[in-house]
Amino acid sequence: MAYEKFRALNTEIVPILVDKLTNAQKMEEKYAKGKFPILYDETNQVAKKLNQEIKIWRLGRMPGMLIVDKQGIIQYAYYSDSMHDIPKNADVLELLASLEKK
Repeated sequence: MAYEKFRALNTEIVPILVDKLTNAQKMEEKYAKGKFPILYDETNQVAKKLNQEIKIWRLGRMPGMLIVDKQGIIQYAYYSDSMHDIPKNADVLELLASLEKK
């Protein structure tokens, strides 16, 4: 995983899973491996506020990614059209590097 590359750009990764705590913990063990927490939104409130879509014919909730600066301002928002339409780490790292230069 490219976690160290993200950290080198002073970036925190904060995934939010719309699911139960137990499933978020399983995802945390499998993917985060103790490097960062995977939060959970059991009541779907965060996903609704962030306008994250659900497309039944596309296997459910569409992934979204927000880049938020230290002042809490969203600098970049990406909402996928499918489960396979997720930005590549290299592209996100390039974007972060350009934002860091500002």
